[in-house]
Amino acid sequence: MMRGETRRMRRPDLRPVRAPRPQQPVADPVSEHPLRPLVEPKSIAVVGASAREHTLGHIALRQALIGGLDGPVHPVNPRYDSILGAPCYPSLADLPAPAELAVLALGNERIEAALVDAIDHGARAAVIFASAYLEGDRPPLLVARLRAIARDAGIPVCGANCLGFAQLESGARATWFDYDHLEPGPITFISHSGTAYISLAGIDPRLRYNLIVSPGQELVTSAADYLDYALHLDSTRVAGLLLESIRNPERFIAALEHARERHIPVVALKVGCTELSARLAQSHSGALAGNDAAYEAVFDHFGVCRVRSLDEMSATLTLLSVHARLGPGALSSLHDSGGLRGMIIDLAHHAGVPLTRIDRNTTEKLAQALAYGLPAVNPVDAWGGYEGFQDVFRTCLRALAEDPGTAITVFFTDVTADDEFSREYVGLPVEVAEGTGRPMALAMNVSRQRMPELAAELTRRGVPVLDGAENAILAVGHAFDWRAYRERAPVDPPSPPPAKALAKWRERLALGTPLDPPEANALLGDFGVDCVPLRVVSGLEAAKHAGREIGFPVALKTAAEGVHHRSDADGVRLALPDEAALEHAYRDLSARLGPRVLVAAMAAPGVEVALGILHDEQFGPLVMIGAGGVLVEVLGDRRFLLPPVDEAAAARAVQSLRIASLLDGVRGGEAVDGVALCRSVAALGTLATALGDSISEVDVNPVIVSAEGCVAVDALVIPRSSVPPAA
Repeated sequence: MMRGETRRMRRPDLRPVRAPRPQQPVADPVSEHPLRPLVEPKSIAVVGASAREHTLGHIALRQALIGGLDGPVHPVNPRYDSILGAPCYPSLADLPAPAELAVLALGNERIEAALVDAIDHGARAAVIFASAYLEGDRPPLLVARLRAIARDAGIPVCGANCLGFAQLESGARATWFDYDHLEPGPITFISHSGTAYISLAGIDPRLRYNLIVSPGQELVTSAADYLDYALHLDSTRVAGLLLESIRNPERFIAALEHARERHIPVVALKVGCTELSARLAQSHSGALAGNDAAYEAVFDHFGVCRVRSLDEMSATLTLLSVHARLGPGALSSLHDSGGLRGMIIDLAHHAGVPLTRIDRNTTEKLAQALAYGLPAVNPVDAWGGYEGFQDVFRTCLRALAEDPGTAITVFFTDVTADDEFSREYVGLPVEVAEGTGRPMALAMNVSRQRMPELAAELTRRGVPVLDGAENAILAVGHAFDWRAYRERAPVDPPSPPPAKALAKWRERLALGTPLDPPEANALLGDFGVDCVPLRVVSGLEAAKHAGREIGFPVALKTAAEGVHHRSDADGVRLALPDEAALEHAYRDLSARLGPRVLVAAMAAPGVEVALGILHDEQFGPLVMIGAGGVLVEVLGDRRFLLPPVDEAAAARAVQSLRIASLLDGVRGGEAVDGVALCRSVAALGTLATALGDSISEVDVNPVIVSAEGCVAVDALVIPRSSVPPAA
């Protein structure tokens, strides 16, 4: 109805009858969460509401009305008297009481004034759908102006350039995707992809959420803020993140620490691991995709399950929303196909998912139930014919589930029809799970299951249904990884040197010039990293004296100013057996690179490893371990660790390297001292924690790991020149 004389005849609130309000989230008894006015508002105003179907203002209003909010929802538009049965007001000033949340369903040209108006009329939070890009705009650009307005007012804002959010417990919906019924559940999903926000929430009824968010440009409210909020909800069992970048790293780290404290798994799909993907992520949302290696380090440190696709994300969220805390043991599985059983065995091998070694009792139970010719092994191919097959499958599932080595049992099959037979068939794992109390899942071999409602029902009954054999195996792997993370002992890093030594090194690093080799060795030594003895000298006689003092054989390297990578300058000569060889090498190096040289002891033969510290722009100092010598760049075989680091974390990183097998000895070779290597990595972690804000880079390459220990041969330390000394 167009606005006219009927305005004074407006009836009371005529909104549609809402669905019953779900159980409310438990509020923090000490203080209110900063996002409460945004995601749990007491009232909503939809500015730009429209009676025209399929428009932004119409969908946003409809969603706000049907969400079940225990408070008024006000459409605001001077053109209408009422929309969808709700009284419509010409402006925010005309509302009977200020709206706590202002949903701005407006174009870019009107957003700035509307945000100011909303704040002036009492709004404590806002949602901005528009892109916040104006053609012909001048600095400060609209994005910056909106950010400044929100920051000055101290209000949370979802957007700009977003699809909004739905908080299924409070009933607050501020979104322009037209969801129908959404059942609240234990999953939080925060997505930098609008399409993923739509599809994972609007397509699959197995995935039930307490909060789904499309944060957009994150003007003032970031993905980390939403994650922190979700971790304060008692209902949250698992959180999913689709990330282009993290705009507030400190807040993100704090949220992950909170997740660890609450034992809530976090599943992340981080895009931007390639140069092209990172560049497009920046152009898409204004986010810097960041150093992917740094994200790997952060994810490992906090046990984040990193997935590579939406299918893997969906399967992992589905599984962890039901079975987030698996007990000890491995995977048992039941199949109705011998060929596909073989596929699962291969998939599990490639994913590193262990299969249960069933005991004698389980083997006997299987042998009694299986048809002649079917081996009583795990995984089980139980299809021996149509007659009585359901009893066979039931018995086998129970036997596998009750085996003491089973952590979870998965029934792999496919459903081709929605009929009573199929329902009974796929209901077998539910029956067994309810009878045994053991974790059970149902997985489709092909990710094209045809019974979404039945899949949702089974999932609600405690048997998550997973699409696709590979996705199911990967999800189980993530559940096992999360279990292993929960079982880790608290990080126990080495202690730093005394405060007096730290102060000395801070003062030296504040000078901003690279440390010379003896200084670099001294710094590493103070933190517990063994280094070869060395001397920096000028002149042939001084070099000979250093060789005699250290003891032949020795290495001779250029120490010319500004030459940081000596091998690249052909400035290294190794294993010089005597003074004559030293003299010959010195004359060559000094003629090309200058008289200043480094004379060092030769380390025992062993495996070359590279260690280091780098300063990531988002997450600060990281510790690196990788293949040493020139292989660190050729193979790209390296891992990064977020400090603090202990020997256990170092050992996990070492075992993930492709060169790990070399440390155990190959072809009769002697195993090296891996413990000493891990001790050195942990020592670098303590250095990074204590002095990382003063250091731009530490490059310790090579480090020789032998049966005799672990020793640094060459070290480069470059300070961050802009860092002042500590007071």
